[in-house]
Amino acid sequence: MVSTLNRFFPLCSRLPVISIRLLCAGTRSPGCSETTTMELSNSEYESLSNETLDKLAEVFDSLGEKYNLDKDYDVEHAYGVLKVYFGAGIGTYIINRQAPNKQLWLSSPRSGPKRYDFIRSREEWVYRHDGTALHELLSHEISNIVKSTVAFPKR
Repeated sequence: MVSTLNRFFPLCSRLPVISIRLLCAGTRSPGCSETTTMELSNSEYESLSNETLDKLAEVFDSLGEKYNLDKDYDVEHAYGVLKVYFGAGIGTYIINRQAPNKQLWLSSPRSGPKRYDFIRSREEWVYRHDGTALHELLSHEISNIVKSTVAFPKR
């Protein structure tokens, strides 16, 4: 088993098997030096996830005032769920807290579902399958929708 793990996680090859499992569990990249969300305490996760959702909600709220969006454009933010409806032509973005996994989950009408972990070394929420940060994906997709650059905070 260790030789198989060494092939996929070469940076962890000198660590005992138990440490490899703890450090690399759930990662998809060859390295395992980044801090995982499971290392966040419950209170840290609550604080970071709430802060992030609050800041994202502020940006989405400002879009309705700044751009000529669909008359049905709506932003709802309550109980750890941020729901942004762009109208029938685009669809709905939903970002919600997933406390048991210490993740933020995104449902995007453009790119589909994604699960984001907070990476301490980067100070941002990251989709581990491709390394994309939540704020980068939202900036890209929402900028395309409103046809103007929209910046989202890292956290």
